[in-house]
Amino acid sequence: MSSAEASLPAGACRLTLTNEVAAIALACALTRSHAAALGFGERELAQIELGVEEAVSNVVRHAFAAAELHCFDLTLQRHPLGLEILIDDQGLPFDPARIPAYDPARAPQGQLQSALGMHLMRSAFDEVEYRNLGRGGKQTRLLKYRALAPIGERAEPAAEPAAEPVAEVRLLREDDALEVSRLIHDAYGYSYPYEHIYFPERVVALNRSGALVSALAVTAGGAIAGHAALVLDPQHPAGAELAIVVTRMQYRGQGVARRLGDFLLELARQRGLRQLYTHAVTAHPWTQRFMHELGFRDCALLPGHAPASLRFRRIAEALPQRESCMLAVRYLDPDARAARSAVVAPAQRALLQAIYQALEVPLQLLDAPAASPALPAHGSVDAALHGGLELAQLRVDGWGEDTLPTLRARLAQLRRERMAVIELQVPLVDPASARMATAIEALGFVFSGVSPGVTPAQDRLVYNHVADPGFDYDAPNIHSELGQRLRAQMRAQAAASA
Repeated sequence: MSSAEASLPAGACRLTLTNEVAAIALACALTRSHAAALGFGERELAQIELGVEEAVSNVVRHAFAAAELHCFDLTLQRHPLGLEILIDDQGLPFDPARIPAYDPARAPQGQLQSALGMHLMRSAFDEVEYRNLGRGGKQTRLLKYRALAPIGERAEPAAEPAAEPVAEVRLLREDDALEVSRLIHDAYGYSYPYEHIYFPERVVALNRSGALVSALAVTAGGAIAGHAALVLDPQHPAGAELAIVVTRMQYRGQGVARRLGDFLLELARQRGLRQLYTHAVTAHPWTQRFMHELGFRDCALLPGHAPASLRFRRIAEALPQRESCMLAVRYLDPDARAARSAVVAPAQRALLQAIYQALEVPLQLLDAPAASPALPAHGSVDAALHGGLELAQLRVDGWGEDTLPTLRARLAQLRRERMAVIELQVPLVDPASARMATAIEALGFVFSGVSPGVTPAQDRLVYNHVADPGFDYDAPNIHSELGQRLRAQMRAQAAASA
């Protein structure tokens, strides 16, 4: 469903425009007024207006055939982190990978203006995402965060109290947010990838909206001993990530993390979630071991998933390379363990059988059909960029004749944009994914495991492309035997393609 078909939340507005040049000024004026009402300052308003001008110009000038009049929608709505802008149109498919990185010295003259526009849009907004909505058309999503002072620039915390037993585990109250941000800063410095946790105002807003559910371990005296959270994604409402698990140093050894994990598991069940997943770091084995004790099972190794700047104060020294993570899953709904049937590449069969056996999900491996059905002309590839993490994620929702060329072009574009790691997910149950496995690996992707959903159609094979040719697959500390098997196969594949 496109945003134009959805009901508007309180305080949001939607403007239907025609693809005429005059629409650009109208869109900018409404956006500026709406952003100002949300409290953005003059400098931010100028950035927002410039970014919207570029995004709307793309629709007006390029989405439709010349001389044809069409409508598109601009939706503005409050987001826990600031302002979210959605631009929906039914125009020509758009592939951002076809736009070269902005470099006046190297970009082809005919594409320089397009490259500049894309550069300005990504510079103006904190998140830029392009979504293919199938028959719903396409959507550009822009998100601008409110400017806030991070926790390290505020008043120093009081001296740490002596350790006392944890009296209760409860949900965050709004006046806890400052201490939660300080707790994360004490454990990770400014290196934790989920940057919103460093801004107490964002912690409050995200918990209020339900996008983040923070649990705290608290002593009788009110001291916060630990934190853990469920991070929810509106695109996947049946599941959530268990993340931001931190125990204050003087409370370690009291089972604080386990109490927090058990609390959130029960809360997730009560709220009807069907699945939880986690990204366990590999700089040390403790997080993986803890997640296994909570019933999570490994399903993919994500090499270089977090920057090398990630720090584990008082636990590990500086990382020699980007930090890898183990993706692990726990099902909460037995029906989510329905049997899967899939055609898979021969080199992936043994690992996939082991992964699904560990997940306690029946997997039937089918023979490839004698004659492969023809692919449609156009497939569907979505992209999400996390510039601060130097991480890009590509997702194939449907294969077409143009999908491999699209992946090749996007890979080249993302490497030009200095993305250190590019993750690719393709549908497990689509037989075309098995046919394309060799071609995917020829692009430099390494098979990394599975990202399971709550239905067979949601399960995805995971591949990763690491830009660093010297990436050391032996560096991660892997706790499970299955994780070690994954690592061994990835290491061998990376070496063979070097």
